[in-house]
Amino acid sequence: MSRILATRRMRLYVLADTASNLGDFALFLAMAIWVKTISGSTSAAALVMFSFAAGSLLLPAAGLLTDRVRRRPLLIGANLALATVVLLLLLVNGADQIWLVYLVMFAYGALGSVTGPAQLALLPSLVPKDSLGDANGLIQSVRGLLRVFAPVIGAGLFAWLGPQAVILIDATLFVLAAVALLAVEVNEPKPTRSGEHWLTEISAGLRFIGRTVTLRQLVISCGLAMLVLGFFEAIGLAVVTSGLGHAPTFLGVLGIAQAIGTIVGGVTAGAVMRRTSEGMTVVVGLALVAVSSLLLMIQVTALVIAAMTLLGLCVPWLVVGATTALQRRTPESLLGRTSAAFEFAVTVPQTLSIAVGAALIALLDYRLLLGIVATAVTVSAVYLASRPAQRSRALDQSADVLIPTGSPVAVTPPKGS
Repeated sequence: MSRILATRRMRLYVLADTASNLGDFALFLAMAIWVKTISGSTSAAALVMFSFAAGSLLLPAAGLLTDRVRRRPLLIGANLALATVVLLLLLVNGADQIWLVYLVMFAYGALGSVTGPAQLALLPSLVPKDSLGDANGLIQSVRGLLRVFAPVIGAGLFAWLGPQAVILIDATLFVLAAVALLAVEVNEPKPTRSGEHWLTEISAGLRFIGRTVTLRQLVISCGLAMLVLGFFEAIGLAVVTSGLGHAPTFLGVLGIAQAIGTIVGGVTAGAVMRRTSEGMTVVVGLALVAVSSLLLMIQVTALVIAAMTLLGLCVPWLVVGATTALQRRTPESLLGRTSAAFEFAVTVPQTLSIAVGAALIALLDYRLLLGIVATAVTVSAVYLASRPAQRSRALDQSADVLIPTGSPVAVTPPKGS
């Protein structure tokens, strides 16, 4: 990790990523609490996250935009736009203006659909290919910590200073991210347009995944896993209250355990990848998710804490393995669209699983849901581990196994997919 942070441009990139994500995660919960406070409706508060998630539907278009312009200026503009959009929330004064919160959160999600692919596509221009695993691991460690603690910080600031302070701090963080990116020195060639119809261009990332064996297998495996991983959003409280008999505040202890695991997972992901491959790093991560799910069934506090630490550790391995495979195997001119297609393919199942998990937790014992999670991720891991293409590293091969674009096989995936 010290080698990654030794360069000024990576320090600035990590600073920008941290500021932007801190603003993201701190705002979500605070806005939901605010809507609940001024409307008195839990359903109205839930629509805050739905509005944000709806913005991700623009991912395919965002991926095309990422490949049509230079990524660093795009990220600077997106962060400044986020700062401006967030400030519109200062106009909300009562329940009759909640619609503006929903509109802002949708725009927030749409702009986030731009920053995600652009950040992923810019990173290979900042570090050597053989260091991408370590760089992604560092970024996932920081993001994992922010995901655990930033919502609590945002809610605390809301209770202490009110919504206006949270909004102003959030906007300031996006400006800080833009300033940090402005100072990043990177040589980005001007993208050239293919001349194809925009519908053909916008689907190029998905078609590339479809004819690239390794990436297609990763999408299938990760998509299956995401169909159940969203259950954890509903399971945590049940584990603490029904399983262990603790107060809901004990979730904070489990959050700390998960954060510790996230740090370790991010720091070690690059080393695991160097000893195996990108795909096998994902396999190991999935297997450890299954183990942690089984441990969470046991109603012993020490084992539940250990399970949450393990869960925190393995999630960065999943993300870093898949992200690095994507960056190493995708041509630079397609990286924005391919990353957007990959993210869309795993985000939709995850969003659905969060909703399904919230409904099932009221009907089923949480241990049954954990059993479903363990079974599904085990199937996902076994499928991926049985694919020979996943055992080789991108750096060890000149090209992935591609199906020619015009081939009939591109429509119907071949055996081994």
